Amino acid sequence: MKVGFVTIGQTPRDDVVSEMRSILGENIKIIECGALDSLSLKKIKELAPKNNEPVLITRLRNGREIKLNPKKIASRLQSCIEKLEEDVDVIGILCTGEFQSLKSKKLLIKPSLVLMNTVDSLLQWGKLGVFIPSSDQVEETEKKWSRVCGKVEIATVSPYVGKEGETKKAAERLKDCTLIVLDCFGYNLNTKRAVSEITKRPVVLPRTLMAHALRELFI
Repeated sequence: MKVGFVTIGQTPRDDVVSEMRSILGENIKIIECGALDSLSLKKIKELAPKNNEPVLITRLRNGREIKLNPKKIASRLQSCIEKLEEDVDVIGILCTGEFQSLKSKKLLIKPSLVLMNTVDSLLQWGKLGVFIPSSDQVEETEKKWSRVCGKVEIATVSPYVGKEGETKKAAERLKDCTLIVLDCFGYNLNTKRAVSEITKRPVVLPRTLMAHALRELFI
């Protein structure tokens, strides 16, 4: 079986795919496509959010963190999907941002829906804790998660440039939450383990959640 991964940044995303590979197994062929793969830094900067526009955070091939307006990259993500459709059986978006317009002739996994529905099915009471990369995303995040939980507590720390101390401080803020979501594909297993150890709460990590969903299709 072949899986196509679409990132809002640049490929390869070894930082993400390596952890997903450990769940999917070596027999699954993975093909990646990035919305920014063919763009110069000058062109990439033109996709940045302005004023109060929505914000997504990703990284470039060289590890640099950047901010993007999701509306400005949606068409490029769709192009990646159409490119991958020729070679893969299922496609997954490596981003928890909401891209309702994306479509595919193949099976398409949108982590935003998987994540929201998972939390909605689990959390019948209490408070939801949410990690996000940037304070610029707080308002949009509150709107999104209030659809499934009346009480939402948000902590911000970058998965790309945030330091260990910042992660610990953010986790301390969420110790009274019932369930915690790391709402970005940049967060890794080490972050999940650290947050879980500090808060003593269940923690949902998008990259492994999607990997398990994909594995269900193949095994």
